[in-house]
Amino acid sequence: MGYLEFCSNCGEKNQFGEKDGNKRYFCSQCSTIHYENPKPTATLICMHQNQLLLVKRAVDPGKGMWGLPGGFIERGETPEMGAQRELLEETNLQGSVSNLLGTCSHFNTVFGDILLMGMEVQVEDWSTLKAGDDAEEAILFPFDELPKLAFPCHEKIVNMYRQKSLS
Repeated sequence: MGYLEFCSNCGEKNQFGEKDGNKRYFCSQCSTIHYENPKPTATLICMHQNQLLLVKRAVDPGKGMWGLPGGFIERGETPEMGAQRELLEETNLQGSVSNLLGTCSHFNTVFGDILLMGMEVQVEDWSTLKAGDDAEEAILFPFDELPKLAFPCHEKIVNMYRQKSLS
């Protein structure tokens, strides 16, 4: 049970059972329901001359595999702010969100439920591109020659962009 063993509101031992139509932890003493909400991420599509920016992951999950730049949105950040921070941390680039492409959810054994927000980001100056933070490499790939991506949701977000660009 770990961090949900005791109520974060009153400190009493939590119960586990049916509450609000789902099985979840709750406190029978103060009636606090402990929701295990998905963790939001900014997942970025950055195009340059018909090439897509990908990063080779330096950490698990997916270490050594290619993926879209991005990561968890921090407390106090808007999704756009999180996208800009993650872009800078992983690629040393600055950009601005131009479009929300869509979302994708999946369960990750390391972090639990994750909600990916696919965002198209415009980068003005590509001359500063270099891998940083938790990326081994940051490279532009021809859009029609992409490698297999680390996560199915990354593939789905690429397909969302592909559909948008065809319409």
